[in-house]
Amino acid sequence: MSDLRDITAPPALEPRYTLLRNAAIYTGDAAHTCHLRGAMLIRNDRVTWCGPEADAASIPGALEACAIDLGGRVVMPGLINTHAHGGMGLHRGCCDDGGLFAWARTIAPHTSALTLEQARQGCELAVREMVRNGITTACDCTRYGAGIFSSVATDMGMRSLSGALANSPSLRPNGRPNWPLALQETLETIGQRRDDGLSRFYLGAHSPYSCTPELIVEVKQAAREHGLPFVIHAAECRDEVDWVQTRYGCSPIEWLHRLGVLDPQTLLAHCVCVDADDIERIAASGAAVSHNPVSNAKLASGIAPVPQMRARGIPVGLGTDSTLSNNALNLFQEMKFAVLLQRAHRLDATILTARDALRMATSEGGHALGWGADIGSLAPGRLADLVVLDLQHPLGWTSERLLSDIVYAAGPQHVHAVMVGGQTIFEGGRFPRLDGSRAPRPF
Repeated sequence: MSDLRDITAPPALEPRYTLLRNAAIYTGDAAHTCHLRGAMLIRNDRVTWCGPEADAASIPGALEACAIDLGGRVVMPGLINTHAHGGMGLHRGCCDDGGLFAWARTIAPHTSALTLEQARQGCELAVREMVRNGITTACDCTRYGAGIFSSVATDMGMRSLSGALANSPSLRPNGRPNWPLALQETLETIGQRRDDGLSRFYLGAHSPYSCTPELIVEVKQAAREHGLPFVIHAAECRDEVDWVQTRYGCSPIEWLHRLGVLDPQTLLAHCVCVDADDIERIAASGAAVSHNPVSNAKLASGIAPVPQMRARGIPVGLGTDSTLSNNALNLFQEMKFAVLLQRAHRLDATILTARDALRMATSEGGHALGWGADIGSLAPGRLADLVVLDLQHPLGWTSERLLSDIVYAAGPQHVHAVMVGGQTIFEGGRFPRLDGSRAPRPF
């Protein structure tokens, strides 16, 4: 049996193999394959094989691998948070009531005056919480300090898609103007972190109600010019829809379509208040959606038509939003809540399933972030981003029980270890990359 200390060093020049054995593995592939007595072989930072443990000895590299006995624990793909605001991590609970616009006015004195150091402190809290909750990749949104979250995430060993959301002072007067500062900060950070395989970046606009049409178009054009994704909040609540309808004579999604910013490089956060025509526009454009069910419920924004969007082929990932509108960065909670909200709202107990929720929290979230070829499943060739859960079933595992328990019974309290790119970044309550500590028990 190997110890954690054996698998935290950077990969050597020669191929480094790690064999995870004696585990119940949910692969997250298209067929939702489970290996109830499974093993996984990792070569440097990628999965090379996953299957029944009885077959492991015949796989090239397995006999020379550092073998880790997981003692029957559950292994699943790392969770992907498609929408967060890490810099707000200091102000959890400063406003727990009110709809989006009233809530935003209440939190503005706290968030509009954040210093860069406070934003970094918030990001440090957020990243620690996400990692220990099994999140291996996060899309973060800020207004200032576009490179802060990526710096903190990389230090922890977590992947990030990060950047800043531009806003127009004439529509959102709180705080300082942040464009073209956001562009300058993002490009500088890209240059500084060019060799950082954990970080990717985007350019974004906050929303149709806080950005002029000219600014939205300018930011999207800059994103296209630099080959970056574009992120924007859209159709989050009825008040937003009414505001855009009054000002521009159409829905937020139609407005973004008219502005020409919907395409496969666009990620739309929320999309709660969308109709059939909006869904068709999103689907035709190739854009993706981040669904944030807990935040949407807390702010009384509504319930997004997730089944209809996914039925039209729109990639829908799950997001936590910020600790101000959610209070927790917990994708296990988002998975369960996403299913239960749809069923309660539609009075249909099959409209969304555990398999759907798992897909949104892993592979579909990876596609939503434009990272789908590398993350979101434990299929051979994918990056070895995974979560190890201390989870057992009283009757023993079947594939259905495994999927069911991950969505309906598991939580952060079950997260034993987290790996990103084959490297351990959390184990037994400790963060090896940060404190250099050795785990109190074997991985």
